[in-house]
Amino acid sequence: MDSDISQNGETKAAFPNKESTLNGLTPVPTSVTLSAEQFERLYLSPMTVRQSSLAKKVGNPTPLALGGFVITTTPLACCLMAWRGASGNGVAFIGPIIFLGGLLLLITSILEFIIGNTFPCVVFGTIGGFWFAFAATMIPAFNAAAPYSSTSDTAAGLASEGFMNTYAFLFITMAVLMLIFMICATRINVVYTLIFLSLLLVFLLLSAAYWQLGQGNAAIGDRCVKGAGASLFVASLLGFYLLIVQLFESIGFPCFLPVGDLAALWTRKQAK
Repeated sequence: MDSDISQNGETKAAFPNKESTLNGLTPVPTSVTLSAEQFERLYLSPMTVRQSSLAKKVGNPTPLALGGFVITTTPLACCLMAWRGASGNGVAFIGPIIFLGGLLLLITSILEFIIGNTFPCVVFGTIGGFWFAFAATMIPAFNAAAPYSSTSDTAAGLASEGFMNTYAFLFITMAVLMLIFMICATRINVVYTLIFLSLLLVFLLLSAAYWQLGQGNAAIGDRCVKGAGASLFVASLLGFYLLIVQLFESIGFPCFLPVGDLAALWTRKQAK
């Protein structure tokens, strides 16, 4: 078979002509058609589209972060919704928030950085850092809320008007960050996009709740807190679904769960 040299110096085979076909040679197909299911399986882990060679030698760290996310957000969501008389806005979950939320997400962020996945590295790193900061605010040793109380008591400071009116700005900043993540997720899949949309609503409702409670509007503030809990519960359910999808894929489970790939949609738009 004849060959020629391309511009980058690589050797490529020329298309077989009729003469070579007559000599017993047959053309080799140069394109492969994928079904919709095969395409979605190929991009099942959309945060790792641009993988380095190292990513093919190590495991996928994303399920670790998803596991830490769901086992932290689910009980916190139930607490915010005041199920079974739960209260405290997460004070009871300081340990899980630090070791299951913050630590696991931070470890995953580092692993994503090592294998060259920028977007998940930033997502897991910032959310993990938020969990650390959120827990530290409720720990008396950090003295974050106590100065807002006349008795220098952390619990009283967390419920004070000054603290709530101030802390709400952190939730607003996190809401802006979730909006950016949601826009980026529209190039990945539907599940990721809905997770960030739910988290966007969580932080918006929490900021509104803190400002309402800071102004003494307890009824409106409590409704906003419960709304934030409901949105967080939706995010946790989506996180559970995505965790199942990735774990099934990692062990080759014979079950296909769709995630709503959006990369193909962007590709079609760019082609036009």
